[in-house]
Amino acid sequence: MKGLLAGLAMLVLLAVSVDARAEGRCPDGYYPTGGADVGWYGCAPMGPMPDEGDGPSQQQPDEPGWETRWGAIATADGAFGVANGMTSKRRAEKQALSDCKARSNGKPCKLKPAFYDQCAALAWGDDMNIMFRSPDLQDAEASAVQVCSQHTNNCKVYYSACSYPQRAQ
Repeated sequence: MKGLLAGLAMLVLLAVSVDARAEGRCPDGYYPTGGADVGWYGCAPMGPMPDEGDGPSQQQPDEPGWETRWGAIATADGAFGVANGMTSKRRAEKQALSDCKARSNGKPCKLKPAFYDQCAALAWGDDMNIMFRSPDLQDAEASAVQVCSQHTNNCKVYYSACSYPQRAQ
C-alpha cells in the first residue's frame, strides 16, 4: 500500500505542469527588481553591470563583439517620454526626459529605471502607471498589465520596446 501511495504521488507530481522561473517571474540568468513601492517591476541580467558611462563601446563579457544598448522611460501626469537603443544609460535617460518634457505641458517628469539589453513595457491604469522589464517583449507587456491591474483598473500597455545589444562595427 505504501508503494502504491508513493507511485500515485509521483504520478500526480509529473502530471502537474508549472511554468518555472529561476528567480520569481524572471527567466534563467535574470533576477527580479523593483516592486510596488517604487512603481516598476522587472528582470535584470545577473552578472557584472556594464559600464554606465559614455566611454568607448561597452562589451558584453561573455560574448565579445556585442555592444550594450540602453533604453529609458520618463513619466509625468498624463505624459511620458522614451529613448531606445542608446549607447549609454546617461544618454537614454537624457533623451527620455527631454521627450517627456516636450509632451508634459510643463508638468514635472520623473525617470523610471533605465534598462539595457532587454525589453520594457509601460502600462497605465486609472490611478497609476507601472513599468516592467524583461528579456522578452510579450512577457514585459503581459507582466506590466498584470501588475498594474493589481493596483488600479483599466490598465493597458502604452509603450513597449526592446534595447537589445548590437554587434560591434
